[in-house]
Amino acid sequence: MMRKPEKTMVAVFLGGALLLAGWYNARKPTILVLHSYDPDYAWVRDVNVGLNRVLDKKYLYRVRWYYMDTKRHPSPAFKASAGIAARNVIAATRPDVVIAVDDDAQEYVARYFVGDPHLTIVFAGVNRTAADYGYAGAPNVTGILERIPLDAMREALESTASIGTPGRPLRVAYLGDRSQTVDGDARQVRHYDWRPIRLDTVLQVDTWPAWQAAVRALGADHDVLLVSGYRGLRRSAMDASPVPAREVMGWTEAHAAVPVISFNAFTTEDGGMLAIGTSPYEQGEVAATLALQVALHGRAAASLPVTASQQFTVAMSGARMRARRFLLPRVYEAAARTGNQYLP
Repeated sequence: MMRKPEKTMVAVFLGGALLLAGWYNARKPTILVLHSYDPDYAWVRDVNVGLNRVLDKKYLYRVRWYYMDTKRHPSPAFKASAGIAARNVIAATRPDVVIAVDDDAQEYVARYFVGDPHLTIVFAGVNRTAADYGYAGAPNVTGILERIPLDAMREALESTASIGTPGRPLRVAYLGDRSQTVDGDARQVRHYDWRPIRLDTVLQVDTWPAWQAAVRALGADHDVLLVSGYRGLRRSAMDASPVPAREVMGWTEAHAAVPVISFNAFTTEDGGMLAIGTSPYEQGEVAATLALQVALHGRAAASLPVTASQQFTVAMSGARMRARRFLLPRVYEAAARTGNQYLP
């Protein structure tokens, strides 16, 4: 039986251990991952894969997650309300680092904390420029820009002999919705040097009937249709409800007179033929690495240069490629299979 002095010593030891553990946990830095969209969105899912590859030592820091869900609720009123709610979460939890993913998280939340000496912003998935959110020269901001892989797309188009007319430049058109993300994509496409390919049209529409009309019209005058965002399409001018992504891409694939190629890998999950897209895994991995440089190693954000995406993924539907008789070197199929992005 334990005597009183021994009980006292055990109690003191346990109390000290609990206090030490509490002190340690209280001093652990906190990282808040702030997503513009919802956790079921394929892009968000894959960005999270990249984040979790790096944020794998949770005993050294706390990680919290918050989703604004603006892809499924694209109205300005909802976005403004979601932004206020997210800013209130930051004010209440006081994280050391906020990893803000995609443009809505910057526009409605993160930019309000530029210059805050107690908070570091690490952005990812930004299709526009850092300056658009007041980040240029900001002492507490760093991150990775999302840039669609235009070099890779041009190389793929130059690698196929199954489309176009011999002796004439390949004619391409770009189509997207009017979301803030696609604004950035369209800007990149418009200012890129596509030679020897000829870019004839860059078009953004906001309704489903306008999309359908554009697919038919552009397919009549071009050899390839390039697309990126299409989740922001409204059912009609009078109906603001979003058109399901699979409905959009399924109809587009069935009715386009020319091959449709996307800048987003998840397009093949929606029913598309081929995608050469920015790597969501790289976006997550780089953002998490920058966040840990700040949270664990005391680096100032200003000492960590803003970077731009370098990697891309290939996603492919073999059946749809064969149906279109769209031929690419076999290395593209190998890349899709290696990345688990090949559908038979």
